[in-house]
Amino acid sequence: MSIEVRNLNKRFGPTVVCDNLNLDIPDGELVALLGPSGSGKTSLLRIIAGLEVPDSGTVLFHGQDATHTDVRDRQVGFVFQHYALFPQMTIFENVAFGLRVRPKATRPSEGEIKSKVTALLKLVQLDWIADRYPHQLSGGQRQRIALARALAVEPKVLLLDEPFGALDAKVRKELRRWLRRLHDEMHVTSVFVTHDQDEAMEVADRIVVMNQGRIEQVGSPDAVYDHPATPFVLQFLGDVNLFHGRTGHQGHGPGGATAAVDDVHYVRPHELDVVAEAADGTWPAELSQALTLGPVTRLEFKREDGSYVDVELSRQRWQQLRDSLKLAPGSRAHLKPRQVTRFISSGPQTVADDPAAAI
Repeated sequence: MSIEVRNLNKRFGPTVVCDNLNLDIPDGELVALLGPSGSGKTSLLRIIAGLEVPDSGTVLFHGQDATHTDVRDRQVGFVFQHYALFPQMTIFENVAFGLRVRPKATRPSEGEIKSKVTALLKLVQLDWIADRYPHQLSGGQRQRIALARALAVEPKVLLLDEPFGALDAKVRKELRRWLRRLHDEMHVTSVFVTHDQDEAMEVADRIVVMNQGRIEQVGSPDAVYDHPATPFVLQFLGDVNLFHGRTGHQGHGPGGATAAVDDVHYVRPHELDVVAEAADGTWPAELSQALTLGPVTRLEFKREDGSYVDVELSRQRWQQLRDSLKLAPGSRAHLKPRQVTRFISSGPQTVADDPAAAI
């Protein structure tokens, strides 16, 4: 089922949580609402679910206005961060709950319920714990049961609010890969809220980046990372170095006029090279510290103006540089950016030819 959001507005007192939002989610797509706390992503999800009513605007399911449709009639499955399983019920009965509370006219028979619940437990690979209770399960297992319960009512839309937020890092990584595989099998239109950039990048077909109640950018994971539409998107999706200064490049100003660009420039840590000698497009810096985390080494350099720059290298590359340049804290080297991004009135620009000259 496709979802359309049109001119959606919502505020709680003086706080605007949805500021004239417009969004299209095609049938069968897995979309991440990504943003910091207070960006409006959960409010948007709750409005789609029918748990909140917008102040103005419309929500359409498959082209039909569902703005004021009762949550029970939306054919939506909802998965919360904290599972919300019934502790007094077995796992089987938790999954069967949505089927058992249907009106008598549409309620499946006991045989149909047993067959469907068993199939769903197999789908989430937990059919062997059907007789256990929620307190006997791990956090990851409970979240998969919550998902099975949401799927039991055959929703047209699946909504997940920070589904893995209460889990440790290793379990989160396993479950988000599992969710991606599950979605590829079922093709249910799914929307999930997260503040975890890695989670959104790994799981979603498209990412909706939100900030202060507004949508900053919508696109595939590669598109929003490689071609950020705003400084917020660039800084929120991964680490970045900020440089202030007037450039020698000409940028397009309002009305097509050209002017020297005098603002902030951005270089991601992995887009910086460390070289031994000064050359065109390099600038000197002193190594402050080096920290190796598994396969990645993060270097911190201090520039002559007192600002700090982060550089990210593979562990192998760091070992080569350390040996060949005799790098250690206090050593001097030169940094050369391979790419610089800057934002002017006409939008983002990437400098790839002599990028260091832009800083």
